[in-house]
Amino acid sequence: MKAVIDLGSNTFNLLIAQLENKQLVVYENIEIAVKIGKGGLINNIITADAIERSIKTLADFKLIIQKYKIDKITALATSAIRNASNGVEIKNKIKDLFDIDIEIIDGNKEAELIYFGALQSFNFPNENVLVMDIGGGSVEFIIGNKNTIYWKKSFDLGAVRLFELFKPNNPFSENDIDKMKDHFVSKTSTLIENIEKYNPTYLIGTAGSFDTIIDIAQKELKLKLNPINKNVTEITMIDFEKLKELFLKLTIEERLSLKGMVNYRAEYIPIAAIMIDIVLKKSEINHLYCSSFSMKEGVFYYQN
Repeated sequence: MKAVIDLGSNTFNLLIAQLENKQLVVYENIEIAVKIGKGGLINNIITADAIERSIKTLADFKLIIQKYKIDKITALATSAIRNASNGVEIKNKIKDLFDIDIEIIDGNKEAELIYFGALQSFNFPNENVLVMDIGGGSVEFIIGNKNTIYWKKSFDLGAVRLFELFKPNNPFSENDIDKMKDHFVSKTSTLIENIEKYNPTYLIGTAGSFDTIIDIAQKELKLKLNPINKNVTEITMIDFEKLKELFLKLTIEERLSLKGMVNYRAEYIPIAAIMIDIVLKKSEINHLYCSSFSMKEGVFYYQN
């Protein structure tokens, strides 16, 4: 049995599970909105308040881990910590307090683990796919198929990072949306080049914002979606467009009242929708799948 801790820029995740006959048996799957990047992402620093929230959450995680016979703890830090000037200091502090070794991984490793997570969530189609993970500090893209990764890259364009950079109005104005679109497109030219090169026809979004999109589609809009299996749900292009328009026109207060909305995603979900929309419109993708598996699940399969 293993424990995986994902120290993300917006949330910390704890997954306690083991592989049985190549299937993941989950005992704990916990997500806490630590918001370690809040207030410091664009300046590449973790604030004192964020460090305090991190320590409290990791103390809680350690108590949960101690309830199980864990063979190995894998703790991975991503965009906020890897870019922070005090990231190594935080890593050392966590080691001193909890005897947990944090690995600060680069964007390529993060992208690869995300791909392995998505790959195990359902039977990939025979065609090329684009896997997308929207974090608080970064967004990862991987193009490949069930056998091969052709291209992967992490961009420092996470939803929280863009929110702090642009400080959009409430609700988002047309000017806010245009500025974010222009910024995203200008920073992701290599993504567009590789989409044109490999021509993926499926977008597989992993966890986070994609989980919330599915929840709101089902609980608020009562849309009839297509479940691929217990881990993956397909949403049509038309239904995604309805959700995107909804997110962009509502205030934060109105978004918080949506059935299925996770409170700590309400502020940033319009940015996620903008990024997804750009990818869909810059490609010939005609299937959007949302997978509940991502990096932390990928760790189990990457190591076995």
